[in-house]
Amino acid sequence: MLKFLSIENFTLIDRLEIEFGAGLNLVTGETGSGKSILVDAVGLLAGRRASQEMIRQGFAKARLEGIFILEKQHPARRMLQEAGIELDDGQLIVRREIALSGANKVFVNQCLTTASFLSELGSCLVDIHGQHDQQQLLQPSNHLEFLDAFGANGELLEKVQAAYDELMRIEAEIEGLHQGEQQRLQRLDLLRFQMEDIERLELKPAITEELEEERRLLSSAEKRLSEALQSYQMLYEQDGAVLAQLGLVGRSLQELSRLDPRLEANAKRLEELRYQLEEIAYHLRDYQDGVEFNPARLDAVEERLAAIQKAVRKYGRSADAILDYYQTLQPQIDQLVQGETRLEELQTSRGTLKDRYLELSRRLSAKRRRDAKQLGRAVEVELASLAMQSSVVRVALQSDPENGTGKGIDQAEFLISANPGEAPRPLARIASGGELSRLILALKSILTLEKYCKTLVFDEVDAGIGGRVASSLGERLARLSARHQVFCVTHLPQVACMARRHFHVGKVSSQQRTTVRVEELDPGQRVEELARMLAGDSVTDAAIRHARELLRASRKSKQSAATR
Repeated sequence: MLKFLSIENFTLIDRLEIEFGAGLNLVTGETGSGKSILVDAVGLLAGRRASQEMIRQGFAKARLEGIFILEKQHPARRMLQEAGIELDDGQLIVRREIALSGANKVFVNQCLTTASFLSELGSCLVDIHGQHDQQQLLQPSNHLEFLDAFGANGELLEKVQAAYDELMRIEAEIEGLHQGEQQRLQRLDLLRFQMEDIERLELKPAITEELEEERRLLSSAEKRLSEALQSYQMLYEQDGAVLAQLGLVGRSLQELSRLDPRLEANAKRLEELRYQLEEIAYHLRDYQDGVEFNPARLDAVEERLAAIQKAVRKYGRSADAILDYYQTLQPQIDQLVQGETRLEELQTSRGTLKDRYLELSRRLSAKRRRDAKQLGRAVEVELASLAMQSSVVRVALQSDPENGTGKGIDQAEFLISANPGEAPRPLARIASGGELSRLILALKSILTLEKYCKTLVFDEVDAGIGGRVASSLGERLARLSARHQVFCVTHLPQVACMARRHFHVGKVSSQQRTTVRVEELDPGQRVEELARMLAGDSVTDAAIRHARELLRASRKSKQSAATR
């Protein structure tokens, strides 16, 4: 649920902080006072599109921030985890910044993210129901899901989905095999050619590096032999060789060390150095014998590297990648060789699975048709108490066994006729925002897909009603708020008296600027606000008494509902 809302430089609001609570949160105020601004703010936190026109005139940036409390089973937790966003003690903080420069930003728990991610996340945080809003219930693609929720068809639906998934797996495998004999043989020839082509290369791990090192040594043979011979001669063979000179120096140091023992350590170090240089000289002598002059082998290495490079362009990014690809060839060949037999087995399995899927889908379809009649009648009863007594609600089901999905063979769409003599029409074609809001409230009162607490926002839900119907509307909102947090903008005192928290919106003018102010009303202020809503600007003692009576009646109504 939405616990806290902070707004800065947004339309007519300079700075505002509001704390909401569980249950029914009601917002009232005079016409044009800016109540819809709060709905717009909540909508932005739920991922709706932002506009530069929302920025308060004279400022470069608007900021909105909301704190949502997520219970343990809330689906937003999984979405956040998959996105790598940590949740702090069940608290989700959403912040949006709208800038004149166009550099709008979205933050979720201090992590910069995208508006599209927030829109996806917001769909399981908030539902906003009001005129011109395209909500979940307006989309026919969701109607079947609502019907199944009403009919508690989850177990049968899972069986249908499992049968469909297995059928689709078989269909995909058949599609892979059923390419035609000519295509199968062409593919088989290609794979066999590729296997032989790769086998001729005699690849092994790190072969490219090994050949490149060999090429480097073969191409540098003459230079390496020359350098080794010269180094050996300078150390050992030529006149005045290093080792011969060191021998003379060693004998002199030995003589000195007999005369002065302090030089004995130097004599030993020189002797060790001479032995090391001798070993280097002998190694250089032997190294010359191992230098290979083999132009033919160099050409062969060059040709093999060129062949590998050519294969890399055809089969992979490297020799190792070609080896990985090679490992996939034999299973593909085996599958193609055995394809004819496998195809027959799959076709038999497909027939059995399709029969199973259709049998389950027809059972589900028959159940849905019974549920559809019950749901239509239940919604009509709810609408009758909301000043839509003549409404006719139908759930139209169309079955197509040839184009089934994981949800079965049905498509559903809610239809409604709000006036006598009119044929039921799709929800999306209802013109009246008030009728649409009441229909959504009726449906939400009967069923909900969400098993977790969600914030439901109702705007203009009370259009065109009053009196006893208004009281009934307030009771239904209060009943709905037992499962969800409900945020409602209303003009009716019969609805406002049901609030758990009551907020008043008004405009204040100062220094030639208009600012919207929102405050939570205490018990005394609630009485005054209800009296104003009852009597208008001229609040009378009778209006005050009537307001108090409404509050007492609402408390009794809520207590009665709690015991049911």
